Amino acid sequence: MTEIFKMPDIGEGMAEGEIANWLVKVGDTIKEEDVVAEVQNDKLLQEILSPYGGKITKLFVEAGTVVKVGEPLIEFDGDGSGAGAESEAPKETPASTEPEPESSAPVDQTAPEVTKVGAEYTSNGQLLAMPSVREYARKNDIDLTQVPATGRHGHITMADVENFKASPASAPTASPAPAASVPETESEKAPSAPVTPAAPAEVKAGRVPLSPVRKVIAKTLTNQVQTIPHVTIMDEVEVSKLMDLRNQFKEQAKQKGYKLTYMPFIAKALAGAAHKYPELSAMVDIEKQEIVYYEDTNVSFAVDTDNGLFVPNVKNVKSKSIMEVAQEIDDMAIRGRAGDLKPNELKGGTVTITNIGSESGSGFFTPIINPGESAILGIGRIRKTPVVNEDGELAVGNTLKLSLSFDHRLIDGALAQKIMNELKALLSNPAYMLMEV
Repeated sequence: MTEIFKMPDIGEGMAEGEIANWLVKVGDTIKEEDVVAEVQNDKLLQEILSPYGGKITKLFVEAGTVVKVGEPLIEFDGDGSGAGAESEAPKETPASTEPEPESSAPVDQTAPEVTKVGAEYTSNGQLLAMPSVREYARKNDIDLTQVPATGRHGHITMADVENFKASPASAPTASPAPAASVPETESEKAPSAPVTPAAPAEVKAGRVPLSPVRKVIAKTLTNQVQTIPHVTIMDEVEVSKLMDLRNQFKEQAKQKGYKLTYMPFIAKALAGAAHKYPELSAMVDIEKQEIVYYEDTNVSFAVDTDNGLFVPNVKNVKSKSIMEVAQEIDDMAIRGRAGDLKPNELKGGTVTITNIGSESGSGFFTPIINPGESAILGIGRIRKTPVVNEDGELAVGNTLKLSLSFDHRLIDGALAQKIMNELKALLSNPAYMLMEV
């Protein structure tokens, strides 16, 4: 009996997804619940399982095709014509609506065989690796065919590539770029070392299709700017005491296997400010003409990757210690760069931190508010600046620039300044933060 597996809804509100990789090919016989493909959807690469078992007689689309929910993907135990598919099959993909011989199926079955080192290969002969992993390997002149894979189903993970790069057998290469979630101070820059001249930058010209992630970013940010009246206030805070506290416990966190950056302190400060000023962790439901106040403060943070920005969030920050928040942030930042975040980790944020870190110039910028939120805090790099100390003397201080964008429909300027003042009080004096949040 011919069965047609159609594109499933693998996430809340999902309308379409891109078939990033086929993990099967025409002629394969699989069991029910076997993994058949990887689907890129809304910043996540997810595996999809087959609801049917049997012999695959047709793949309706090629890898890289965007497919809407409900459209046909795989034919089982048929004649390769796809005759069991409903008439609403993708019109833009002729192969999905017209009969064709099995020999001309969308997936190239004549691809040359390759030698496997430790990784598995897709049906088109490519290694199983996220686009960000491939890009990172290219930038570091690493041959992925030589990298042992430890990921599920033979995937090469970012950690696999980094371990291979660090091994004596591999040529020395540049260190990976830090995640946007790790603020940097000028005093923490890596010590100088012999610098290998960088390869000339790739010249880009012509038209290139938007990636699935870029499509999501473009659509979301355009909608946010067009529907929310953004206002940004900017201020700075002296954080020498915060730096001392972080340095006191940094090694302890390292021994437990995670980094203690400034981000968990800022997340706790945001949660504390939201507890005092609930509008900071709320949203305007314009359709129902209501303000939605969230019970918990879930702090999102931006992670910059080769594949675009990912914004996971730490749930209920108010109830967690700084060390607990630090561990979650470090874990999600690492998995964000590797493309291993879970859907739930990208949903439910109530207020966001975004950091331009070492790339900052003046340190001030105007971040865009995320959907379902009323504010976003932008932070730059901590810089040494002249300050007037508590004794009224001129001294060298450590200053962090803050940029708070807020929804002016909900937060007025005076309230925004009160929120900013609370954040400054918490960040400038960790003892106050520990007492309050």
